Amino acid sequence: MATYTQTYARTHSIVFLSDNLRNSLREIIRENGLDPVRLMQDWQEIQNGVRTWLDSGHLKTVIVEFFRPGANVASARWEFPVLYTGSGVEDDMWLDKNYLRQLVAKAARPPSDCSYRVVLSVRNGAPFVDGFGPCSLLSTGNLAARQAGMVIATGHMTASVTYWR
Repeated sequence: MATYTQTYARTHSIVFLSDNLRNSLREIIRENGLDPVRLMQDWQEIQNGVRTWLDSGHLKTVIVEFFRPGANVASARWEFPVLYTGSGVEDDMWLDKNYLRQLVAKAARPPSDCSYRVVLSVRNGAPFVDGFGPCSLLSTGNLAARQAGMVIATGHMTASVTYWR
């Protein structure tokens, strides 16, 4: 019985964190004046990577980069580092939407002619997931990172946020 309960709770944490990472990315993209439709169209594939690597413990960071087409320098970047220590409270699950909105309002907006992409950073030894392969992040140029703390928490894992401006 304890194994079932623990497995169910961890699976529930993975689904909660994955869904709220999607919601956070969508909010950031939309609040930066871009259409999140591509994110939503691609989410099934992205979600497969997120959930697989959350389950295996290999997902390090979910990243959204804003860039001008053809550029090798990001105009803005948001990172969601994942920790597997959790909040320490077994049934704790939350997303701080108000805090995230405050951060988006403070952050510099990318130019209106930008596009975006989602990148998943994983630890060595991550299992293979269809649709994913090696890639490089765009240069951050003169952007500076602002670590802003935890925005999503479960009893098993958390995600904080760093934005570049």
